[in-house]
Amino acid sequence: MSQNTINIGYARVSTHKQDLGLEVQIEALKHCDQLFIEKESGSYNARPELEKALNLAKSFSKNGKQVTFTIYKLDRLTRSMFKLLEIIEQLNKHHIQLVSLHEKLETDSLIGRLLCMILGFVAESELENLRFRTREGLRKAKKKGIRLGAKRIEKAKEERILDLYLYTNTSIRNIAKAERISTSTIYKVLERNKVTNNRKKVLQNTCQKQDKMVE
Repeated sequence: MSQNTINIGYARVSTHKQDLGLEVQIEALKHCDQLFIEKESGSYNARPELEKALNLAKSFSKNGKQVTFTIYKLDRLTRSMFKLLEIIEQLNKHHIQLVSLHEKLETDSLIGRLLCMILGFVAESELENLRFRTREGLRKAKKKGIRLGAKRIEKAKEERILDLYLYTNTSIRNIAKAERISTSTIYKVLERNKVTNNRKKVLQNTCQKQDKMVE
């Protein structure tokens, strides 16, 4: 960072699983003086890291710095046309240049701002088309009688899980490994069969019942 200029970077992925996409952005933005990272959907406007980045950029600008706000791709900033207009208006008001590396866009010119608007419209249209296709796919599946959601495990396997959990000391992790399913599926089986997660209490109750039967 020089005395008079600063470059603030902002990177975003939609979920915590998109590590590769985040790595690409971080690498592209490594020249920035400060980098803000967010894991949140682009259609969701309440993004604290973006707000922090914008506020810092405006603060530096007020103090006489020449500020650049850099993103890897325009849709990393937002997928909402109105939100994009709002952000660009904020940046222009504080004389902050917006740079999008992927599209090679800079908002220090009228043409650059116009291209931002066009690409913002395209990004929002793509998001709306994706939502429409998802809704249509769900509607058609429901019409065909296709059961949506995770496939329920076989009854025999469910009984084995309950036996292992209730009558042995096998851990949930080891049960999942033996049955080749996730631990979350084990918990769902227990919940579905109204079995408490407190194994000690379950075993005590079972022993008490057996003792009464012997008497």
